[in-house]
Amino acid sequence: MWYIWDLSILLSALSLVIMLFLIARRVLRERRGKAEADQRRQLLTALIAFTESRDREALKAAVLAVPAGVAINAGFEFISLLRGEERDDVLVAFKECGLPTLVGRRLERGNVAERIHATEMLAALGPEDASASLLSALDQDRSREVRIAAAIALCDLGSLPLLGIALEKIGVAGQRSRRLIDLFRRFPRSRFNELAVHASRADAVPFIRAAAIDALARAGGFGFADFFAGLASDASPEVAAAALRALGLTGHAKAPAILASAMANGDWDVRAAAADSAGRLGLSELAPPLSILMNDEVWTVRYAAANALRSFGQSGERLLREIAASEVSRSQRTADLILAEGPAL
Repeated sequence: MWYIWDLSILLSALSLVIMLFLIARRVLRERRGKAEADQRRQLLTALIAFTESRDREALKAAVLAVPAGVAINAGFEFISLLRGEERDDVLVAFKECGLPTLVGRRLERGNVAERIHATEMLAALGPEDASASLLSALDQDRSREVRIAAAIALCDLGSLPLLGIALEKIGVAGQRSRRLIDLFRRFPRSRFNELAVHASRADAVPFIRAAAIDALARAGGFGFADFFAGLASDASPEVAAAALRALGLTGHAKAPAILASAMANGDWDVRAAAADSAGRLGLSELAPPLSILMNDEVWTVRYAAANALRSFGQSGERLLREIAASEVSRSQRTADLILAEGPAL
């Protein structure tokens, strides 16, 4: 009995000690957070003052007066708002204070989030050894998300290796990351041929091919229309759908025939992409196959077809009203819903 009594007292004392520890830790964390907020405000004030006075020594003193982490984070946030000479002058001050070196260390030793942030900061700060540090991260970092972030930063600096080499270093597991879309969209026009080569490779990851097509359609324009038309019947539904969406952005002389054929494809994503592109291009002659898709078993396809018809203006709206007034069916319900949304924007 005495043993149980002593044990309960011990547990009560232990719980009290733990509670006091948690309270103390919370107080210290709040004080540290308040101190960092004050230091951040102090540095941002100095940065704003520098844009008017151009007193580099005063700015360097303010940067060195706060902890490195505060200087790195607040400084990077501020330079993202600047352009031209102001930005260049602030970057010079940061380099003279050794911030790029601190960022490089964070890229080597930080956690995943810190390393990803460090790649962005190195691209912005642009020190002489930035490319070497980022190439090392692309080659050796254990996190594929960091490797992708390093590739994006290298692309911004104009130092990305050949796309095939970069993708090999990122690894197959990382070639389904949506961040690769960001990478491809940053490609300079002089390297579009690399995107085209990977988009046309039947042995490449379909997501990679589709992302490359998307980037080319957004930046390459009509110059790649024939290329997209050739991929619209690709064996990979993901690639074919991407090519059809690209045609919706660029247009093509054979677009009506290509889209009409794709609307009968066995993959719902391909059918939906074809319907969407028909609406984007205003191909009202495709109203009959679109009307058939209004009864498609997949909701996404039905909605894309109805939305395309609505985009044709009065003729499309008239057809939708006829379908909405017919017997209850999938087509009727979809037409009724799309008409309730109002005219196309």
